[in-house]
Amino acid sequence: MLPSGTPPEMIRSFLSSSSSSSSSSSSSSSSSSSASSSFSSSLDTPSIGARYVRRCSASSPTRSSSRGRSVGAPGLGLCRVLPLLLLPTSSWAWDWNAPWGNQSQMEFRGCATDLLFKSTQQLNNKGLVMDDITFRYCPSRIPQQWPNLKKQPVSSLRLFRSWSSGWPAERRELVWDALVQYVQASGAKIFFGSPITCDPVADKQDWEYTKTLIRRMGKNHVMAVAIGNELELLYGQTGTPPECIEDIWDKGRLWRSFETAAKDLNEMGLSDIPITTVFTAGIVYSGDQFLPFRNVPGEALVNSFLKNATLKYDNRFVFVVNIYPYFDPKLQVDPPGSCESAIEIATCFHNGCRTEESLALVREKMMMLTHRTDYKLWVGEIGWSSPKAAALATKAGECKDFSTLETFSKFYSNFLNWDISLPVSNGHRGPDHVFYFTLRDATNFGNQEHFGLISTCNDLACKIKTPDYIEPEVLKKYGWLNVVFAGIGVIVIASTLVCVLCKQIIHKQGLRRLATETDSDSYSDSSQ
Repeated sequence: MLPSGTPPEMIRSFLSSSSSSSSSSSSSSSSSSSASSSFSSSLDTPSIGARYVRRCSASSPTRSSSRGRSVGAPGLGLCRVLPLLLLPTSSWAWDWNAPWGNQSQMEFRGCATDLLFKSTQQLNNKGLVMDDITFRYCPSRIPQQWPNLKKQPVSSLRLFRSWSSGWPAERRELVWDALVQYVQASGAKIFFGSPITCDPVADKQDWEYTKTLIRRMGKNHVMAVAIGNELELLYGQTGTPPECIEDIWDKGRLWRSFETAAKDLNEMGLSDIPITTVFTAGIVYSGDQFLPFRNVPGEALVNSFLKNATLKYDNRFVFVVNIYPYFDPKLQVDPPGSCESAIEIATCFHNGCRTEESLALVREKMMMLTHRTDYKLWVGEIGWSSPKAAALATKAGECKDFSTLETFSKFYSNFLNWDISLPVSNGHRGPDHVFYFTLRDATNFGNQEHFGLISTCNDLACKIKTPDYIEPEVLKKYGWLNVVFAGIGVIVIASTLVCVLCKQIIHKQGLRRLATETDSDSYSDSSQ
């Protein structure tokens, strides 16, 4: 069976290039036939190369002249060589439309577009968040370069998890191999994550997966490790048992899991790797002067956790918050239904903008908790959705311009040009690192979102492009390597046919020369 990604045009062209013909059996042909048969058996029987060798050897017997000279079958040597040249075409072919296709050998530099942004700042302190769609279905299509930028490498990636026990086990090694190849090729560092859920057994297995992948990556590619993500929102999720929330927060399972992870990392020789738990920026809006961060029994004890983490792990602990001005409920709609001002303050990154206001408040609350200013602050997620995210339920979100591709492009462009500082008037320094959410569109708690800079795994084009831009369909369907090797295959086949034709001409000339010599010899004998 041929690989599913092999271009059909190439197969048809290849198989039709040699038609079988009747062969005459002779003693001199047995050696060539056995050699071809032996070579054919060393290949997979269904492969293109093996089938071609059989057809080639069957239709090209060796002939002997009446004077004892062997007139070789035209093109037989090339017939033996051709399958070797075509093997990469068949063995490196993938079906990118199949979600579980083997794509581990593909190198994906970046998405195609005709719209490039020129102004950027602090890209070394910015990274991309890896969505579960990219991680599970197309890990070899992680862009090595920032989308819509010219040759700007991605230096850091954030992973939510290393694997899930509910995902197909047979895919795990393929995905991990692709990730290892990516970091080795790009030099990027990974911000690892390990989830905390209502299933402690699954959480322990997820942490084992994370440790295994960390070992595979190597210390040089480990940026930090997060235990849990946005757990303060768990109590508001439909169907979450109260006893689960109590177990995680009030009974301390989050803290125990955090301590265990820190201990395991120490034993792995990673005692200097930062550790954290990721929260939303909403934790700063429900505290008070005594407890700067949210601390509600039965819901979320964030302040208690942060206090314990900073006291025990000091500067090794990094504060990480997710900020989404896109979901800001305070954004207002201008009459009569315009959202121009809301878009302006939500997509900008300077004084008076929503992002910088939130970060200044986070810095202020960090200082209230620790009485220090030297703790690091990272933004774990920030991004914009286009089309509209299913979970968006704000007044500004009802405006038709709020989630357009134009607004999406404006937010991303401003993000790239952000120097990640805060206004001097705030008296606080900006975040130390920022991760943009996300690579591709995905779902969140069952809600479809469109925060991806690339829409799907099958898209080679960036989401941000001009309306007239047409994605190269042949590359989209077959992949870059498929097209390259298909082209090589066509060149090899064409060259072979030309050589065979030349050999046939030479062969016919040889026969005529032999016939002339035979006639000459016969005339000489008769004269004598």
